[in-house]
Amino acid sequence: MRYIKINHVRPGMRLARPIYNKNGVMLFERDTHLTPQGINSIRNFGLWGLYILEPAEPVPPLSDEDVELERYLTVSTFRLKDDLTLLLNNMMPRNIMSMGQEILRKFGGLDHKVNFIGTLRSSGDYVYKHSLNTAILAAMMVNRLHYDYPEQLAIVCAALLHDVGLLMVPDEILEKGQRLLSPDERRLIRGYLEKGYQMLHPDYNDYKLPNLSLQIIRQMTRLERQASSEHTQNIRWKNGTHVLYTASMFDEMTSMNLDREPISELAAIRFLREHTDHFPAPYVTALTQCIHILPTGRCVEFSNGQTGIIIEENQKNYAQPVMILFSNNERVDFTDVKFQKALHIADIMKTMDNRLKVDRATLKQYKSDPKTREQAKRYLEKRKKLVAAGRL
Repeated sequence: MRYIKINHVRPGMRLARPIYNKNGVMLFERDTHLTPQGINSIRNFGLWGLYILEPAEPVPPLSDEDVELERYLTVSTFRLKDDLTLLLNNMMPRNIMSMGQEILRKFGGLDHKVNFIGTLRSSGDYVYKHSLNTAILAAMMVNRLHYDYPEQLAIVCAALLHDVGLLMVPDEILEKGQRLLSPDERRLIRGYLEKGYQMLHPDYNDYKLPNLSLQIIRQMTRLERQASSEHTQNIRWKNGTHVLYTASMFDEMTSMNLDREPISELAAIRFLREHTDHFPAPYVTALTQCIHILPTGRCVEFSNGQTGIIIEENQKNYAQPVMILFSNNERVDFTDVKFQKALHIADIMKTMDNRLKVDRATLKQYKSDPKTREQAKRYLEKRKKLVAAGRL
């Protein structure tokens, strides 16, 4: 499975992920062979790109829980959009508190890990889907961290609201992507995030949002301001701010953006663990306890070039699964120290399509028999005659 930008999608490609409308009705199922009409319909949604199956790649398993999660994300995105639109028009939001409570009911009490894969996004819904994903991840994390319910609700509500200021950024700036922004444009975005916080502050409205939510959103704007620095200064960050920043960064890295492709869950967790000054270990650990990082059935690449498939996920330590090597069918249990020293998992494989790519250089390595060469020669001569006669 790989991510293809919408301009590179071609007829015949197969969808790896379903596409839903605002009511949660599936419009395109997985394994759908795209037609020109279907591609045009998908373009009208404004999607940046699609997850596509390789030609020889089997359809990956998808549980009922996975299907329901994807449908819930689609429907809830539109609910959140309605509320944030009200805020932008200086009107009372209707669903923020109830959505926060619903997210905690659905995801705050889970006793198992979930497959949390990035949703398909467009320039028009990125802020809403990112905020919703961050809220769901935060709900699972606060459960693992054993916070009391009022604090959990405040954190989830902060996640739903923390990027409202981005909706005021001009599209031509927001759609550039982080890497192409100038210093002045970055300052402009930070200014809009600050304005978004001020719009929520009780000095300017009567929304009655949890005070802790506002404190967390305020600190998130300060973190955005310091994101390019090596240290977050000597500020006493709220627990909820740590939760929100960790969840937000994970979602940003594993979901598609305009300027880059998503990275794997494993690569994202490694990044968070390497930057403990921004993402303290307890919060990253809580995240890994909520979602699958190296689940059963996932194929990985090793630093020595070998590949393998996970046959048993390690629930206590995601980095120590049981695997089978493709090269010799050897069973590798990473709880064994000898394997930890000999092999290092580099990353998750993006596709299972290992067919040989045949080009002119590859063809030169192979020789055909005389009969085949003679048939090919006759075919080429016949084709030349048809071309010359204008019949081909």
